[in-house]
Amino acid sequence: VDIGLITGITLNQLSMDFTTSNAYAPTLSSSNLVASMISIPGITLPISSIRQDVLIADNTNQIGTFSSDWAPSSVSGGSLKTTIPTSTFNVFSNSQAAFGTFISSIASQETYALTLKGSVDAKLNLGIFGTMTIPDIGFDANVPIAGLNGLKVIGYTYLLSTTFSTTGNIGLGVIVNLPNPSKLTLNLGDVSFSTASVDGFVGYSTIKGLTLVPGNNYVIATTNLDNTQPAANKIFSSIYTSNVTLTLTGYSGTSSNAALNAGLASMSSQMTIPQAFAGAVMSQAPYKNWSIKVNSGVTDRTKVFTVTTTFQSPYYGMPVEIIALQDANKLSAAQTVGISTGNSQLFTFQSISTINVPGTGSTTASFNVALPATFGNKTLSKWQSFVDFANTNGYITVALTALPTVVVDNDGVQRSVDWGASATKIPTVNIKTGSDFASILDVIPNFA
Repeated sequence: VDIGLITGITLNQLSMDFTTSNAYAPTLSSSNLVASMISIPGITLPISSIRQDVLIADNTNQIGTFSSDWAPSSVSGGSLKTTIPTSTFNVFSNSQAAFGTFISSIASQETYALTLKGSVDAKLNLGIFGTMTIPDIGFDANVPIAGLNGLKVIGYTYLLSTTFSTTGNIGLGVIVNLPNPSKLTLNLGDVSFSTASVDGFVGYSTIKGLTLVPGNNYVIATTNLDNTQPAANKIFSSIYTSNVTLTLTGYSGTSSNAALNAGLASMSSQMTIPQAFAGAVMSQAPYKNWSIKVNSGVTDRTKVFTVTTTFQSPYYGMPVEIIALQDANKLSAAQTVGISTGNSQLFTFQSISTINVPGTGSTTASFNVALPATFGNKTLSKWQSFVDFANTNGYITVALTALPTVVVDNDGVQRSVDWGASATKIPTVNIKTGSDFASILDVIPNFA
């Protein structure tokens, strides 16, 4: 019964999950809902929890309903603060088109007003008198929410990887930023957008497992440039002479979710790739705090040194799985810098066990690195210089070449990436040494 107790509703946060098996039965929840109530001087209703039965309408079009479980609630002044536990939103069978319009509205508009109508059951805490439930408190409210505003601008952030298929297509793995101006959290799953330059269609851009949260959203967008399209072939000849702007739009295959597909069809966003991919940087260095230990008495050149370092994600909060650190084409992993012998190879990377690095925080790992093939009596004077430098400074300075194979953001794609000096903008790294480093001179005779 609508007794006029609830006069307005504010949704300070709303989450919707569109990855459910039924496209027309997504789930929704809210961590912050405030209902304005009639204020009765001197009286505060001791509401401790509520449950809700709600109809959602878009203008006059009734879309569907949800019913929530009991949720803790509190009253302060004329405001009831509560949440919506995760609930299934059941779209009426004759309102599927209206649901698509609803999705399109929240995706494309800066602000959007939906109608919430229904009733709540309120449980009152009466202290020593126990609890009492007031059923069916009616309400009917227009609720304005901020929309995505079309996600009009996608921020190019970092070129993660470039791949070449057997058919000649080129795949660009790009970290992009999707700024979400709303208070909506939307789990959209895998989405794809038709992509075009000023010269025409170039291919499709895919984002796997897309969940938009309020604020910045750093995700991997993979754009497969179709080499059968003249515009796609022109991109790489253009990118080194000018910026390239790509327009990403919804199309018939944007989502496997029929409701989302209809709602996102009107989406259109632009992303500008800077000339020669310039200006893009990692969010932080992928590693720090290097140290090296000599394992005395061994005769296997791959087990003489143990290196310890702390890995951290350079990819804007995305977790990283390091599959391999081995040098591509036997490139020198660590070239010494500032030592009297000039630039010389200290070690090379080799196979390692998988290292998992969280999106935030870090992982410290130890692993063996290989001695250079030239290691032996003929290089004794060079290694004496290394030891002298380490004894004086407590570290060895190197320029790193690191080309690991990684999986980023749990997307299952193995990428060869550059973590060397040029990519990280860290020209040299100091690798801490201890008193044991001098024992490398005792190991040299094992490799005469």
